Order: sequence, then C-alpha cells, then structure tokens
Amino acid sequence: MSILVTGNLGYVGDVLTRLLLNEKFDVTGYDAGFFCQKFLGLNEPKIKQIKKDIRNITKEDLKDVSAICHLAALSNDPLGEINPNLTEEINFQSTVKLAKLAKEAGVEKFIFSSSCSSYGINEEIVNEESKLSPLTAYAKSKVNSERKLLELSDENFCTTNLRSATAYGLSNNLRLDLVVNNLTCSAFTTKKVKLLSDGTAWRPLVHVEDMSNAFITILKAKNSEVNGHAFNVGTNDDNYTVREIAEIVEKIIPHSQITYAQDATKDNRSYKVDFTKIKQDLGYKTKWDLEKTIIGFYDLLKTKSFNEKDFKNKIFYRVSYIRQLIENKKIDTNLFFK
Repeated sequence: MSILVTGNLGYVGDVLTRLLLNEKFDVTGYDAGFFCQKFLGLNEPKIKQIKKDIRNITKEDLKDVSAICHLAALSNDPLGEINPNLTEEINFQSTVKLAKLAKEAGVEKFIFSSSCSSYGINEEIVNEESKLSPLTAYAKSKVNSERKLLELSDENFCTTNLRSATAYGLSNNLRLDLVVNNLTCSAFTTKKVKLLSDGTAWRPLVHVEDMSNAFITILKAKNSEVNGHAFNVGTNDDNYTVREIAEIVEKIIPHSQITYAQDATKDNRSYKVDFTKIKQDLGYKTKWDLEKTIIGFYDLLKTKSFNEKDFKNKIFYRVSYIRQLIENKKIDTNLFFK
C-alpha cells in the first residue's frame, strides 16, 4: 500500500513516517520543510520526498497513491492566529483541494488529522457525538475540514477524521510549544514548571507515537468500519488539568517548582474527552504512560546537557520560528501573507 504523508517532516509526521516504514508501507512524504531539526540525531527516512507548499499540490503528486495521512497545516492555536485568513487557506481550503484531487486520482483512503480542540469549552465529558464548539481559527479550520470531508466520502473514497488529544513525547523534529514537553524542559533548564494560565483547564493527552499508531489503525481497518467516521484519539486515563500535569513534572524533575506567569489567567479552552469509540470499534490501545515518558525525556535532556538557551531556541516553537524565517527572508512572505 502506497501512503502519502503530508507534513511528514513535522513533529508527528516524522514519527508516523518511521512507524509506517516499520510496518512495510511504501511512503511518500510531502512537506514544505520548515521544521527539520534532527533533535534525536536521526537521519531522515529514505523515502520519496516532495518539498512543496500544501497549497500547491497537484493531481500528479498523487500518482499511484493508495491512501493519504493528511497532517500538513498551521499546527496550533497561536500559529493559526497570525493570520486567520491564511489559516483558512492552508488548513481548510487546501485540505478540501487535496481531498478532491485525491478522489479524482482514485485514492482509496483519506485520513485527516483533526483535533480535540474542536470541542472548545465543555463542562461535560465529550465524545464523537458531542457538539463541536471551536474557539480559534485553528480549531474552526479543523471543524470545517471535517464537515467537507464527510460530504466527499462515498463507497469509493473512504474519509476518516482523527480528533487527536494534545500530543507529547519525543520526536526527531521536536516541539516545545506543547504543554508536557514545554513544562518538562522548563523544569529541567530553569527549575521552574512555569504555567502561563491558572492551570484549571482540562487537557486530554496522547503520546506522539500513540497518535501516529491511530493512523495505522485506520489504514489497516476495513473501509466499512471507518468511512465517514470521526474518532477521538487518546485514552480515558489521560485527561488531566494543566495543574495536574505540572505536578507530575514537578515530582519527577529534581528541585523544580511550579510557578505562574505574572499575567496568568483562566484558559477558556477546556475539555475532557471520552476515547471509548476507537478502542471498542477498532481495538486501538495506547502504549505510552505520561510519567514514564517524562522520566525518559528528563534522562535524554541530561545526556544532551540541554540548557536554558537551548530551551528558548525558536526552532522548537512554531510561531517564533515562522516569524524568524520571515524576518530573515528564509521563506517567501507571499506564502504567508497574500
């Protein structure tokens, strides 16, 4: 089976690509290539690589592709707010364009990387049937894409929406603008588990490898089991408040202490998520544990002598790094601001 992974050089895409190769899938990557960093010292997988903006994809790029794992996007709420119109263009319009081209090209499966942030503010535990209440341009782009993909699905074009929890864990292309990774590195380098909010918001978590394995689960499933479905990706055991995450980090990283930013306020993005459906319907199970992952992360940081300067390196933060690339004229600003 030939798989196209869009965003394969990103945080999740790198992990997913390696797992697909381990499963003996034939993989083609599609990525603009902004975020390659080789944090773990691993060489890029030897695959066919298309280096293009997702907005410029053509039907020719999809030749002989059996399935698409679509991750390419402006990948979080702050990045999505740089230019909401751009987020609409890259995250929504390009997703629709890609799906339509895929359908015309005879691609069998289209798996979309959506997000639990689509649930917005919810006091009750939410599942796939719950109302979607996206609060940000990023989340709205995910919801709009999901709805359009459902319209495009039919017996010959299987679409599945994966609403993943907040990712964490190690990747060769690391992100430190994710809550677990950020708090762990902050604790290690500054001894401060620094919270930017009051810590009361709920966040479901999923390890980046478990998130990637959800795509593989869909690829291996019968089309009849997944076509037109949305699945929350994570486990019911990993719903935490941000404060609870901080307390676990504080316990693991020696001499660290929870602190709050001077302007810390309540984060309205709060949701507890039920992940029963993907487990019951497809037998999906997560493998990673939050505490063990943080311990492993801590041990690696020690071997790398990771310091505060490293922690603040813009390459690990999507918004800061994109702004730096624009300022240094390393990327065409027309790609971001038309």
